[in-house]
Amino acid sequence: MRTQLSIGIVGVLLLAAAATPVRGQNGAVRPLERLPDGQPNVQGVWGPVNGGSLSLTNPVPQAADFDKSIKPLPSRIIDPPDGKPPYQPWAAALQKQQNHYYAYPMRPEHIDTQHRCMLSGVPRLFTGIPSLRIFQTNGQIVLVWDTYHAYRVIPLDGRPHVAPNVKLYMGDSRGRWEGNTLIVDTRSVKGQRLTYIGDFYSENAQIMERFTWTDADNFTYEATITDPTVFTRPWTMRVAERRRPNEEMWESACYEGMTDPNKYLLKNAPPPPTQ
Repeated sequence: MRTQLSIGIVGVLLLAAAATPVRGQNGAVRPLERLPDGQPNVQGVWGPVNGGSLSLTNPVPQAADFDKSIKPLPSRIIDPPDGKPPYQPWAAALQKQQNHYYAYPMRPEHIDTQHRCMLSGVPRLFTGIPSLRIFQTNGQIVLVWDTYHAYRVIPLDGRPHVAPNVKLYMGDSRGRWEGNTLIVDTRSVKGQRLTYIGDFYSENAQIMERFTWTDADNFTYEATITDPTVFTRPWTMRVAERRRPNEEMWESACYEGMTDPNKYLLKNAPPPPTQ
């Protein structure tokens, strides 16, 4: 089964690559083209305009590693208006504790899942710096990242979701097009970290994603997370994504500890938690 799935995905990638559009000359805005089945042609390599998954509420641009004059960006959370995840009290306390352990890990489970080479899941992969390649065939759209060997195959044919007791790192997704917006309903997720500093959701979360293309080279990704186990209400985050026509996707090999988890936070970190 695993071999057949791998072969199928490779076939999708090879067949679709030839149809990938290229950027117009002189930076001109290019309208979306259409594939023979009517889908907008959105194939190619994409990435966030401002990548980084340290925090949702106080994003730090990747360039800030080299230019300390760069200031954090506004919260990625557009609803609620205060830009903060609407945690239940127990969940807010756990997020705070995980933030402390991020700066002072004492056990393997205290280290962020991304630093442990585990799949980042949905929607976190859209906030970080990994490149995303999109392929399209009749009845499905395929998302492939260069990091963690991650991929998503999203059916567009209206088939039912898997049983709710099945839990998947990338969730179980079903999509449909409404004009230039791809709407994806993702369920059956495993409980996941959303940021380095301990934001999270549970395995009861449902994620409604909206990929809205404004032209051939730009789209907006929005994800609304509904998880009554963790949050007091649904909330929505947004990330701007841009085509990267000249970027090659190379394998991004991961090994545990490859990134120092303390480099961003130790300067202003809280005291180490007591056992």
